Amino acid sequence: MELGLEGKKAIITGGSRGIGLHTGMLLAKEGCSIAFCARNQNDIDAATAKIGEQGDVTVAGFQADLEDGDATRAFVVKAIEALGGVDILVHNASGFDMSGDEQGWMRSFQVDMMAGVRLVEESLEHLKKSDSASITFVGSMASKFHFGRPPSSYGAAKGAMRVYANEVAQAHGKHGIRANVISPGAVWFEGGSWDQRKIENPKFYASVEKSIPLGRLGTADEIARAIAFIASPAGIWINSAHIVADGGQVASVD
Repeated sequence: MELGLEGKKAIITGGSRGIGLHTGMLLAKEGCSIAFCARNQNDIDAATAKIGEQGDVTVAGFQADLEDGDATRAFVVKAIEALGGVDILVHNASGFDMSGDEQGWMRSFQVDMMAGVRLVEESLEHLKKSDSASITFVGSMASKFHFGRPPSSYGAAKGAMRVYANEVAQAHGKHGIRANVISPGAVWFEGGSWDQRKIENPKFYASVEKSIPLGRLGTADEIARAIAFIASPAGIWINSAHIVADGGQVASVD
């Protein structure tokens, strides 16, 4: 299937590792130019090289702390300038709070929610000029299912993200801008949280694998494929949707 991504311009938050990195690599392979942000410059340099190997496209990486509103907005401005516009936004970064303390709640609010809001606000007028504008938020199945952890801000922030995405889709569909949320379940990638759990608690990791109908965790590349399709012109009629990508881990029906 032709995704229609050749020549498109994509901005990705949290693009130096995991789902964000694999999304950038896949979009670049399909002909997209990529601008992304991360916190660590060494990680940015390594990711820029990996994404750049995928195709003859522009790749620009920027250092940004998404807890900082001004830094977030500055990143978007620099990204749009580097790409010469924007067609695709992917908000992948997360504060990933599991502590449940006030500091964790504030980090989730700033990174998961407000960084997404700022990304949209700074990009909106440029997205209106695109003939295939899309916004994809990377959520989590923790936004609809309790996995047995103590209360924290992670699921709540991802739930708020789903509501916001719907509001963006409803308000700006008339401008040709789509907004969707893709919610992964447990996803393994090297250096990620599930990689750490596999090392530290292999018995628990094996029990999670067993609980998933497909018998394993998802991969960052598999989530990236879902994002690429939903964000691409091939997914043009998918709007204001919550797309589950968990391999059947959550045994429920919406």
